Amino acid sequence: MRHTRRTVIKGMGTAGVTVGLAGCIVSDDSTGNGNGNGSDGGSSTQLWHTLAEGEADLLETYIAQFEEETDHDIAAEEVSELNEQLNTSLPVGEGPDIFTHAHDWVGPFEDRGWLYDVSDDLTIDIDETYTDTALEAATWQDGVYGLPYAAETVGLLYNRDLVDSPPETLDEMVEVMEDHHDPDDGQYGVAYPLADPYFASAWIHAFGGYLYDDEADELGHELDETIEGVELLVDSFWPYAAADPSYESQIAVFNDGNAPFVIVGPWEVSGFRDSGIDVGIARLPTVDGGDPSPYTGVQLWYFTQELEDGEALATSREFAEWYTTTDNVILSNADELGYIPVHADLSESDELSDEVAAFAENVSIGEVMPTSPKMERVWEPTRDALERILNGEEEARPAFEQAAEEIRAAWEENDL
Repeated sequence: MRHTRRTVIKGMGTAGVTVGLAGCIVSDDSTGNGNGNGSDGGSSTQLWHTLAEGEADLLETYIAQFEEETDHDIAAEEVSELNEQLNTSLPVGEGPDIFTHAHDWVGPFEDRGWLYDVSDDLTIDIDETYTDTALEAATWQDGVYGLPYAAETVGLLYNRDLVDSPPETLDEMVEVMEDHHDPDDGQYGVAYPLADPYFASAWIHAFGGYLYDDEADELGHELDETIEGVELLVDSFWPYAAADPSYESQIAVFNDGNAPFVIVGPWEVSGFRDSGIDVGIARLPTVDGGDPSPYTGVQLWYFTQELEDGEALATSREFAEWYTTTDNVILSNADELGYIPVHADLSESDELSDEVAAFAENVSIGEVMPTSPKMERVWEPTRDALERILNGEEEARPAFEQAAEEIRAAWEENDL
């Protein structure tokens, strides 16, 4: 359903960092080399990711340090179209032992029997180790299917060469967008992938609306509050954006210096800076009668069913515990990549940069993405409805009512 939304968090700096083992936990039941039953049939524990270049370089540094200290062997592989590859490989026993992605795959992947519950294998007390939000994201129906290492959400990024200080209210933001919007000259008021429900969620939630409430097991598409949020998107943002609402097109507008604002996550910051944009990061602006509340995700190291019969469990478990509990890894990820820590002892550390703190503030006002398998069927019909609305083909209410019908039909068809 989504693109690089969190398959990647691009780095905020270079990857030249030394990683130590202070604070890590390595148990005595190590099996030495992983001898996993990964996709290439070799002896290494197989790790899949879709990280950007800076992230991948830093991960390789961490893995090398982990291997040197533990004598384990991990083969990391960058995999494009991760969701598609996992859907193809895991059902036939040819997937990775461990992979990284946002927490919203826990419910649907566990429902298909693709994940391994590591509850009985852990050597750390997860209740004491991670924040409540992170722990909620990593568990599903009393099982633990991954260990969390970072939170993420979108924020308001602005070009300091075009904006002196970020707006605190949406009205202030609209004034700046109007001043800069000149599409005939290739200039726009904002870059914003509005057709993606993940990015649109802040305003869909702003007045009390929602897409899916997994606790109540209810859709929110037909609520007046949801429609009000969608109409705000159409009225306040869409007039100032480029005509193509796709992620790639919108990001390119800001990356080329042609908009004062972009609403996106930390994974794009380093790329913008590499392009010469002086990027500032701020909290999403408030709006009369409500407050934006973006979907937030928690990055996990997932454990797959490959571990059930293989010999890579110790390696996978030890690496995930080490990666998510080692101070140097957590703080280096925050400093170099803009990752928002979810370790209970470091989530509010004084060592975090102003940039990470700014994204953390957006996390604090956000809503954790539902984990239920039902949520997987919500994204596409909602995206299609947003596209029809933005294209002027349909008003918000009938478009979202149709989306609700499609979602309920998909739930029934898939016995959800």
